[in-house]
Amino acid sequence: MNVLMLAEVSSEFVIGGAERVLREQLVGLFKRGHGIQAVVRSPQEDLPSQIVVDGISESRYHPIRGNAVAFVLSSIVRSIRAFDRGRAGRIPDAVLIHQALAGLGPILLRKRCTSNWVYVCLSLAHEEYVTRHVLHQGYLARGLYFLHSHLRRLVERLVIRRCHTIVVLSEFMKDRVLTFHNVPEERIQVIPAGVDHERFHPSNDRLEVRSTLGLPLDKTILFTVRNLVPRMGLETLLHAIAEVKGSVKDFLVLIGGQGPLGPILEELIVKLDLTDVVRLVGFIPEDNLPQYFQAADLVLMPTHELEGFGLVTVEALACGTPVLGTPVGAIPEVLSLLDSSLIANDRNSPALAEGMKRLIRRIREHPDSWATLSRHARTVVEQHFTWVNHNAQLETVLREVVPMRA
Repeated sequence: MNVLMLAEVSSEFVIGGAERVLREQLVGLFKRGHGIQAVVRSPQEDLPSQIVVDGISESRYHPIRGNAVAFVLSSIVRSIRAFDRGRAGRIPDAVLIHQALAGLGPILLRKRCTSNWVYVCLSLAHEEYVTRHVLHQGYLARGLYFLHSHLRRLVERLVIRRCHTIVVLSEFMKDRVLTFHNVPEERIQVIPAGVDHERFHPSNDRLEVRSTLGLPLDKTILFTVRNLVPRMGLETLLHAIAEVKGSVKDFLVLIGGQGPLGPILEELIVKLDLTDVVRLVGFIPEDNLPQYFQAADLVLMPTHELEGFGLVTVEALACGTPVLGTPVGAIPEVLSLLDSSLIANDRNSPALAEGMKRLIRRIREHPDSWATLSRHARTVVEQHFTWVNHNAQLETVLREVVPMRA
């Protein structure tokens, strides 16, 4: 098949879940013998309009970034031009849209180019906007806030309802799509995401990994890596750590990631007197991320809302490190396959504190049981969350809608 993917992120720079899913689908389908092209919005102004990543051509368009109106309109116009360049005279058997604005122009004005349009919904656009932006006081500010949210929802609905199939990564996201966009349920396919088992794997020597990272060898280490935005629940996590500190000794919490919440978290760490037990380690490059999972005794997912899948969860489990998660979004779908006791009773700080204390006690008092759980974590991922399985199911979806062209 000839497959064209449209996205607002680049497969060259994997800095989050959206980029990871795009990259793995591109590479996975390419390895399965399909002709693959990507058309993406350039993440920066000074990047070339055409590159090759892992043998896959990526065409980029550069929107006008001066103001919101110019940005949207230029994104639509230039994405259509890039779409025409990307298909380069070939008729695509399928077009996969990863973000709504990237596909709006092509699906409105180039819909006849293929009989198979697929929307890959990792999260809802308007919900992402609401969780990343603060509602300021004042009529104008509030009006613009709700206008941005409404327009994102409208654009996504225009795109989703014109696609033949919607692919989601979890039952949670399936329910969100049904709730907000009211599409027929039979058009939605749940295909769980995966993990790179060669990169994310258990370490033979946890202490050696800690030594390499400059981490203490004699403490229980808890780790989380998140975009530093409100919906990730990191402020709640810090309050939970303050509760744990009162009764548990010799532990260290590492928080990786970057985002607008960074300065607020730094102030809160000082205010709660947590400087001796919490470290903000900043942005962690993709190549170093497996080491942090391998070094940790427990990974934390304190998400407050909207976890469409949670790649961090399966990456940690692939490294043999159990995860304590809140009962939010798709987190319970993953952790319930391993051990339901890893799901906190609530998303508030007392529930997180209780979960951390309970699991730290289990790590220290029942090391053999914890080692068994760690091995089982890897097995669960191998059975349920691989990119090979994900792309095989995605290929099946594409073949079911559009037979192979002669």
